[in-house]
Amino acid sequence: MNPIAEGLARAVLQSFPHPLCFRCLAAGQGIKEHDARAAALVLIARDHFDVVRRICHSCQRTDESLVSQKGVES
Repeated sequence: MNPIAEGLARAVLQSFPHPLCFRCLAAGQGIKEHDARAAALVLIARDHFDVVRRICHSCQRTDESLVSQKGVES
């Protein structure tokens, strides 16, 4: 798997159940937000992740967050 995607997956799982927006995920990985979103597509397609609108645990803004499907609320 893509090392950027692996880093994102690790960050999302470590922050569970607290979602992080793409901007904060990217900053934590030292990459551009665009690259984080591109890598997230791999996780969404292969590893049971999803994108939802949530309040980011880090910056407190409501934005799109990458979450593990086990953490997606109905």
